[in-house]
Amino acid sequence: MKKIASVIAVLALAIPSAAQTIEKGNKFFNGETLYTVQEVRMGTIVYMTGENSAGDYLELTLEKVPDKAGEYTLQPSVQADDSPFPGAGFGDKVQYVRRQGMNFLAVSSYLEGLAEILVLTPDNLKNCLGQQEFAESQSLTELAGMMLLNRSLLDVYDISDLVDLLGGPLKKDNPTVIELYNRQLVEGVIAFRNASVMFGNPDGLGADGRGEDEIEAEEAVKERVNQIFKDLARRNAGGEGNPTPEEFERKYTTALWLWTVKEVIRKDEKQDGINFYDHDYWTFSQDPSPDIKVQKIDVDEIDEDRATVFVRFVNWPGDEPQTMWLELVKEDGEFKVNNIRDYDEAFYPGHFDYMKEMMDYLDPENDE
Repeated sequence: MKKIASVIAVLALAIPSAAQTIEKGNKFFNGETLYTVQEVRMGTIVYMTGENSAGDYLELTLEKVPDKAGEYTLQPSVQADDSPFPGAGFGDKVQYVRRQGMNFLAVSSYLEGLAEILVLTPDNLKNCLGQQEFAESQSLTELAGMMLLNRSLLDVYDISDLVDLLGGPLKKDNPTVIELYNRQLVEGVIAFRNASVMFGNPDGLGADGRGEDEIEAEEAVKERVNQIFKDLARRNAGGEGNPTPEEFERKYTTALWLWTVKEVIRKDEKQDGINFYDHDYWTFSQDPSPDIKVQKIDVDEIDEDRATVFVRFVNWPGDEPQTMWLELVKEDGEFKVNNIRDYDEAFYPGHFDYMKEMMDYLDPENDE
């Protein structure tokens, strides 16, 4: 908690709160992309370019609304035919908010609330991404009242989690500036998700190039992985009503994975010394936690019968986040885990591929 507060305090002091208009050189960050103002044409057209970790070239253009302080509208750019913010279209309002030492852009949603928040920052992309990574490792409930959120932080949560925010920490009669705008952003994200379910493909959906079927398939895979980790937490807790390790494995892993693990265990039992598994491969630890939490799920590849997914999770509260790669294969009509890789470079440079290592372990030619 102290570390969150100190990070926010440093940012607040570093941001020039006296600025009344968007100026050349200003930088705004939304959790993924750092936009830099390249020029302000005729005092009304604000042109920005954006950079992200993928090295994409992005553009953002705003037009000042005459006689309205701090009010702009979202406009097309030469290299950007679609709005960069799902839920916001060209012509929608963008408010440059300057209150209580904070400067940020609040992008209105054409559905409800806000589509995005971009915070004015003095930092470079590397530092911004580092701050975002730290925020992703914290409790969303705590963050909601302490710092301005962004869509990237919210996208990894289910609608039920976001609704809980509205009924919990963001339900106040006299909200702070942070709470007020965070509530509007949460409302906008919920409205957009509901619209995508009800109407299929509202304007703005798929601005990243994905089609409706692909988006639905990815969401289904993410929901499946979320359910795996929820039951993993129950497995770790043990006790009546929770799945045993055997029940968990049968429900969520393929026949090939089950057979391979059993063969490894059988070989272990015949040997003296250190066994293949000295830890839990679901948590990369010897102490699986009933409080394990998923921070982010990114679908890497997907087709009808196979998907690969990166999962960022924290085993015990306060632990450093870890990254897991999962291969899921459709079996008996459900996606099941067919392989796991540990993507923690600090421990396994080049990544530890569990299926490959198990197969090598079982290969008689590798026996001494």
